[in-house]
Amino acid sequence: MSHDHHSHADELYDHQIERHDPAEGYDRSEPAVGSIFAFTAGSLILLTLVIVALQGYFEQVYQDAVHDKILTAPSSQLQTLRDRDNWNLSHYMYGDRNEKSGRVRIPIDKAMDELVQESSSGKLFYPAKASPVKKEDPDPNAPKF
Repeated sequence: MSHDHHSHADELYDHQIERHDPAEGYDRSEPAVGSIFAFTAGSLILLTLVIVALQGYFEQVYQDAVHDKILTAPSSQLQTLRDRDNWNLSHYMYGDRNEKSGRVRIPIDKAMDELVQESSSGKLFYPAKASPVKKEDPDPNAPKF
């Protein structure tokens, strides 16, 4: 039974397997510059496309979120609440919904008009004594600039 130099695995290939002297230590063939350049260029193009696609996706998601949270019509509950507040601000009502309370709620427009009239006629009461404006005494020890 003769063992020749080639192992059984070598028979799987159609071409002659090149054998190198282990003392050589490394591959002396030239690098495939074209393949390396093509791989680098392809990687950069792919990276650019991925970035652009991600930015577009983010922008779309952001616009959808803005639309949902800000631009869509408010819920019916919120609309009901706003309608009730607007009605309360524009109609007369008894305070505490009780005639005996002695208080009456008036429309806000009328209240603003009355406030302007009272302040211009000097009727408004401020709970403080009138006092002259205090003038700042110049500090004699202050440095002169």
